[in-house]
Amino acid sequence: MARILIIEDNPANVELMAFLLTAYGHAALSAPDGLRGIAAARAEPPDLVACDVNLPGMNGFAVLAALKAEPVLAGVPVLAVTALAMAGDREKLLAAGFDGYISKPIEPESFVAELEAFLVPHAAPVPAPAPRPALPPATQPAAQPTILLVDDDPFMLAVLAEMLEAEPWRVLSAASGAEALALLGREPVEVILCDQSMPGMSGTEVLAQVAQRYPRTVRLMLTGQQDLAAIDAALRAGIADAHYAKPVSAATLRQSIRDAVTLQRSRASA
Repeated sequence: MARILIIEDNPANVELMAFLLTAYGHAALSAPDGLRGIAAARAEPPDLVACDVNLPGMNGFAVLAALKAEPVLAGVPVLAVTALAMAGDREKLLAAGFDGYISKPIEPESFVAELEAFLVPHAAPVPAPAPRPALPPATQPAAQPTILLVDDDPFMLAVLAEMLEAEPWRVLSAASGAEALALLGREPVEVILCDQSMPGMSGTEVLAQVAQRYPRTVRLMLTGQQDLAAIDAALRAGIADAHYAKPVSAATLRQSIRDAVTLQRSRASA
């Protein structure tokens, strides 16, 4: 796992990049401008910096110069994240001292691999986690739990499904609240994991209907929103059982779903 600092003033770009990095096991830090980015790097040197070139106040070239002037940070790879597309822009960035660059808009399918190519290998590989022992036959679940993922972003749905694919669950996806409710009418679902910001019907509106129609289904929220008033109200009202903030690591997500399946079984047996 690497610590990667994102210096970017666009919150949507930060959310997407941090989500992707966290999904692939890295720790994502962020700063909205050059001065705070430099301060964050000084406080705890990262393994790599992804820096927007067109930052307000202090542009990416100035940030690069400041980072490379610090003895502790001089060896940290700094990548330019830019929408520049004129002839000679690549050469200009590399000549300024950037170790590489990533074009905007970023490509979610290749973004993490592009960054990982610039990471300095650690001296010793991180050992793979020991496999979990199989449950004895007497405690094996009788049926495979079904997990429903709801998000209007197809890429996010694919990433979340990939995080869960190694587990003994059946994973279904819906791209809207209406699609999720229609699917719930046809399929038994133990756990629903729902985004909040969706067109037509918000996540809390979806879960309110799920709570009324299918009270035994465990209802989880996953969102990158800063304003959590609606979600807090849903939690207090019992509409949602838990809330998780984006970005979320694969390990955290899997454990959250395991806990939710356990909760659903206790509801079903009550």
